[in-house]
Amino acid sequence: MLEHWIPAETGFEILASLESLLLYLLNQTWALNLHAFLKFARSGPVPGFQEDTLQLAFIDLRQLLDLFIQWDWSTYLADYGQPTCKYLRVNPVTALTLLEKMKDTSRKNNMFAQFRKNERDKQKLIDTVAKQLRGLISSHHS
Repeated sequence: MLEHWIPAETGFEILASLESLLLYLLNQTWALNLHAFLKFARSGPVPGFQEDTLQLAFIDLRQLLDLFIQWDWSTYLADYGQPTCKYLRVNPVTALTLLEKMKDTSRKNNMFAQFRKNERDKQKLIDTVAKQLRGLISSHHS
Protein backbone atom coordinates (compact mmCIF):
# COMPACT_ATOMS: atom_id res chain seq x y z
CA MET A 1 0.00 0.00 0.00
CA LEU A 2 2.77 2.43 0.85
CA GLU A 3 4.25 2.13 -2.63
CA HIS A 4 1.50 4.47 -3.87
CA TRP A 5 2.80 7.25 -1.60
CA ILE A 6 6.48 6.45 -1.12
CA PRO A 7 8.93 5.66 -3.94
CA ALA A 8 10.71 2.32 -3.53
CA GLU A 9 14.14 3.90 -2.90
CA THR A 10 12.75 6.14 -0.18
CA GLY A 11 10.90 3.19 1.33
CA PHE A 12 14.15 1.24 1.55
CA GLU A 13 15.86 4.23 3.18
CA ILE A 14 13.04 4.56 5.72
CA LEU A 15 13.20 0.83 6.49
CA ALA A 16 16.98 1.00 6.89
CA SER A 17 16.63 3.98 9.25
CA LEU A 18 13.98 2.18 11.29
CA GLU A 19 16.12 -0.95 11.42
CA SER A 20 19.09 1.11 12.65
CA LEU A 21 16.95 2.82 15.29
CA LEU A 22 15.51 -0.48 16.51
CA LEU A 23 18.97 -2.06 16.70
CA TYR A 24 20.25 0.94 18.65
CA LEU A 25 17.35 0.71 21.11
CA LEU A 26 17.79 -3.05 21.46
CA ASN A 27 21.52 -2.60 22.09
CA GLN A 28 20.84 0.06 24.72
CA THR A 29 18.30 -2.17 26.45
CA TRP A 30 20.74 -5.10 26.50
CA ALA A 31 23.51 -2.89 27.81
CA LEU A 32 21.32 -1.49 30.60
CA ASN A 33 20.07 -4.94 31.59
CA LEU A 34 23.58 -6.39 31.68
CA HIS A 35 24.79 -3.43 33.71
CA ALA A 36 21.97 -4.00 36.24
CA PHE A 37 22.73 -7.73 36.45
CA LEU A 38 26.44 -7.06 36.90
CA LYS A 39 25.67 -4.56 39.65
CA PHE A 40 23.51 -7.21 41.33
CA ALA A 41 26.26 -9.82 41.00
CA ARG A 42 28.76 -7.42 42.61
CA SER A 43 26.40 -6.48 45.44
CA GLY A 44 27.16 -9.53 47.53
CA PRO A 45 27.20 -13.30 47.65
CA VAL A 46 24.31 -15.15 46.07
CA PRO A 47 23.30 -18.36 47.85
CA GLY A 48 24.24 -21.44 45.86
CA PHE A 49 27.00 -19.75 43.81
CA GLN A 50 30.69 -19.39 44.42
CA GLU A 51 31.66 -15.79 45.08
CA ASP A 52 32.69 -14.67 41.56
CA THR A 53 30.74 -17.15 39.41
CA LEU A 54 27.81 -14.88 38.61
CA GLN A 55 30.01 -11.86 38.06
CA LEU A 56 32.22 -13.77 35.60
CA ALA A 57 29.17 -14.96 33.67
CA PHE A 58 27.98 -11.40 33.21
CA ILE A 59 31.46 -10.24 32.23
CA ASP A 60 31.45 -12.93 29.52
CA LEU A 61 28.13 -11.63 28.22
CA ARG A 62 29.26 -8.01 28.45
CA GLN A 63 32.38 -8.65 26.38
CA LEU A 64 30.43 -10.62 23.79
CA LEU A 65 27.78 -7.92 23.57
CA ASP A 66 30.42 -5.19 23.27
CA LEU A 67 32.16 -7.08 20.46
CA PHE A 68 28.95 -7.32 18.45
CA ILE A 69 27.62 -3.84 19.22
CA GLN A 70 30.92 -2.12 18.47
CA TRP A 71 31.60 -4.53 15.60
CA ASP A 72 35.21 -4.60 16.80
CA TRP A 73 36.34 -7.69 14.93
CA SER A 74 39.71 -6.29 13.89
CA THR A 75 40.68 -5.82 17.55
CA TYR A 76 39.29 -9.22 18.55
CA LEU A 77 41.09 -11.08 15.77
CA ALA A 78 44.39 -9.20 16.19
CA ASP A 79 44.52 -9.55 19.98
CA TYR A 80 43.08 -13.05 20.39
CA GLY A 81 45.18 -15.19 22.71
CA GLN A 82 46.98 -12.26 24.33
CA PRO A 83 46.63 -12.13 28.13
CA THR A 84 45.58 -8.46 28.04
CA CYS A 85 43.21 -8.56 25.08
CA LYS A 86 40.00 -6.53 25.28
CA TYR A 87 37.74 -9.53 24.60
CA LEU A 88 39.62 -12.11 26.68
CA ARG A 89 36.46 -13.94 27.75
CA VAL A 90 34.88 -14.20 24.26
CA ASN A 91 35.17 -17.74 22.94
CA PRO A 92 35.67 -17.77 19.13
CA VAL A 93 33.28 -20.72 18.76
CA THR A 94 30.54 -18.74 20.53
CA ALA A 95 31.29 -15.65 18.43
CA LEU A 96 31.16 -17.69 15.21
CA THR A 97 27.89 -19.35 16.22
CA LEU A 98 26.25 -15.99 16.91
CA LEU A 99 27.65 -14.46 13.74
CA GLU A 100 26.27 -17.33 11.64
CA LYS A 101 22.86 -17.01 13.32
CA MET A 102 22.93 -13.31 12.58
CA LYS A 103 23.81 -14.02 8.95
CA ASP A 104 21.02 -16.60 8.59
CA THR A 105 18.45 -14.34 10.23
CA SER A 106 19.46 -11.39 8.08
CA ARG A 107 19.07 -13.43 4.90
CA LYS A 108 15.70 -14.88 5.92
CA ASN A 109 14.18 -11.62 7.15
CA ASN A 110 15.25 -9.33 4.36
CA MET A 111 14.40 -10.59 0.92
CA PHE A 112 15.30 -7.23 -0.63
CA ALA A 113 18.75 -7.09 0.99
CA GLN A 114 20.41 -8.44 -2.14
CA PHE A 115 19.32 -5.30 -4.01
CA ARG A 116 20.89 -2.84 -1.57
CA LYS A 117 24.62 -2.34 -1.82
CA ASN A 118 25.13 -1.67 1.89
CA GLU A 119 23.33 -4.93 2.78
CA ARG A 120 25.45 -6.86 0.29
CA ASP A 121 28.59 -5.26 1.76
CA LYS A 122 27.43 -6.15 5.27
CA GLN A 123 26.91 -9.79 4.24
CA LYS A 124 30.39 -9.89 2.66
CA LEU A 125 31.90 -8.49 5.85
CA ILE A 126 30.06 -11.08 7.97
CA ASP A 127 31.29 -13.84 5.64
CA THR A 128 34.88 -12.53 5.89
CA VAL A 129 34.79 -12.37 9.69
CA ALA A 130 33.23 -15.85 9.87
CA LYS A 131 36.02 -17.22 7.67
CA GLN A 132 38.66 -15.59 9.88
CA LEU A 133 37.01 -16.99 13.02
CA ARG A 134 36.99 -20.49 11.50
CA GLY A 135 40.72 -20.11 10.79
CA LEU A 136 41.34 -18.91 14.33
CA ILE A 137 39.40 -21.84 15.78
CA SER A 138 41.19 -24.43 13.65
CA SER A 139 44.65 -22.97 14.39
CA HIS A 140 44.09 -22.97 18.16
CA HIS A 141 42.54 -26.44 18.26
CA SER A 142 45.33 -28.06 16.25
